[in-house]
Amino acid sequence: MEPIGPERVRQVSLFRTLDEAHVQRLSKHLRERRYRKGELIFDQGDPGDCLYVIVSGRVRIYLTSPDGREATIRILESGTSFGELAVLDRAPRAASAATLDDTVTLVLLRDDFMQILRDSFPLVQHVLGLLTEMVRYNTSYAERLAFLSVPGRVAALLAQLADAADPRDPVRLDLTQQELAAFASTTREWVNRALRDFAERGMVRLERGAVTVLDRAGLRALVE
Repeated sequence: MEPIGPERVRQVSLFRTLDEAHVQRLSKHLRERRYRKGELIFDQGDPGDCLYVIVSGRVRIYLTSPDGREATIRILESGTSFGELAVLDRAPRAASAATLDDTVTLVLLRDDFMQILRDSFPLVQHVLGLLTEMVRYNTSYAERLAFLSVPGRVAALLAQLADAADPRDPVRLDLTQQELAAFASTTREWVNRALRDFAERGMVRLERGAVTVLDRAGLRALVE
């Protein structure tokens, strides 16, 4: 892993509140790590000895059942950090992380992060904000699984992913139907049925290995 310069540290949203002295310290500890598409970053149950920041690419956070089924919790884009929980509470990783594209990350070891966290109240505030957002997201995810039908879960998922990618329609989502099925905790067949119905209504356009959202308001209306 290669060290990075202070200018790279300033580009990371997690560290933008740090003063120049902390930026200089971080630049000595952050390391760049590259992954190929589909590569495992860490597995559920692994030790949580570092956190990651995505420089480019996308990362899928998911759970695996004892019989091998996978449920995707989140898809993270560039600029997002992950792995903070295990770093903070020293527990094993609660979920797995794997890349959806060729991905570049910055890696910070637990001891280095905790030292800077002790010295920077603005960073503490930022981390608390991230954790609060994570709790809200997980509550929304659980609500979706508990109360929505499969078409409703797929519609809510597409609208949510579109919002994260771009505030304007249309938005192309580079996800296969199998990946969407893992995210919606269902099968590819059920996702295919829902997508075909949405396409007939003019809400999405189906493409090979992708779905283009044309009408997110219409998708939201299906779950309200």
